[in-house]
Amino acid sequence: MHGAQFVADDGNAPVLPAAARGDARELVFHLAAVKWSIGTLRAVVELGIPDLLADGPGTAGELAALAGVDASRLRRVLSAAATAGVLVEDGAGRFSLTPAADGLRTGGPGGFRDVFLFLTDPMMWRPYEDVAHAVRTGEPAFDHLFGEPFYEHLRRDPVASDLFDRAMVQNDGPETYDLFDDLDARRYRRIADVGGGRGSFLAGLLRRHPGVTGAVCDHPLAIAGAADEFARCGVADRAEAIETDFFEKVPPGFDAYLVKRSLQNWEDLDAVRVLARVREAIGDDRDARLWIVNHLLTRSGVPDLGKLSDIEMMAILGGRERGWADWTRLGAEAGFAPVGEPGAGRVTLLTFRPI
Repeated sequence: MHGAQFVADDGNAPVLPAAARGDARELVFHLAAVKWSIGTLRAVVELGIPDLLADGPGTAGELAALAGVDASRLRRVLSAAATAGVLVEDGAGRFSLTPAADGLRTGGPGGFRDVFLFLTDPMMWRPYEDVAHAVRTGEPAFDHLFGEPFYEHLRRDPVASDLFDRAMVQNDGPETYDLFDDLDARRYRRIADVGGGRGSFLAGLLRRHPGVTGAVCDHPLAIAGAADEFARCGVADRAEAIETDFFEKVPPGFDAYLVKRSLQNWEDLDAVRVLARVREAIGDDRDARLWIVNHLLTRSGVPDLGKLSDIEMMAILGGRERGWADWTRLGAEAGFAPVGEPGAGRVTLLTFRPI
């Protein structure tokens, strides 16, 4: 979430945030108050309010009776959510969904409920209490506060791990699949998704390109649900899961190796280790390609959401977001050269050839 969306007294017309009004003091307070919106919205989701409003508007009293909570307190939360632009409150005290809230329903099409719950979970929130620790020491704030690295925490906590897996399934919208609209199924008939978890993205990709087969290559725990995911998506006959420690070895024999939204998890040395293992797997196949899907940072002085998510990488995982010069340098160190240069400031597809 970028910040709160405040609205005017009529509940409809947006009010310009302090940043647009040029008031320095108000801007700082506006940014600090984002926690009010985030905390409110998390309560709305945890109480199941978007699900309860799926069939139409309701009052705080009606919703409280269904949720089994205090009506007075719920009304205050719902009014705050409406002020933040997530719900709509009419003059009669009835609340209804906006498109944002509709996406927070359980199992809603195109929904992002689990992504939101993951991003606002204490394991993702608490590291922001001490970003300065990461700056001072080079150690992720997560390790400092939780006493172990992020992925070790997931392996020890099945509830956290399940939330992470569900969030990753919802993490890729249509725009990510659109990056592969021009995929040549005759040239790239076999694709390895390196670090692809339980294979949700690979399954979706194969559904869109019937002539392609593939494998998700990841830690045994990460791929545990891959077979079910492939069956659910109707691609079980064209997809497999391969247990892989991609820091040590990546399976050979694929026409393209996809590394999607994971290299930002690590600093340069470890990112190069992964890419070098991919280069070893490619061997002498000069026609094979490395595909990296990641945010590409803009140049200095240009605002970019990736410059904010870069702090999350630093505070939680010890990784970093990167610009074009960074990606080309890492690729060269691992034995790759870029093919074209995509636009910056968004999640994009970076293509590399072996050298």
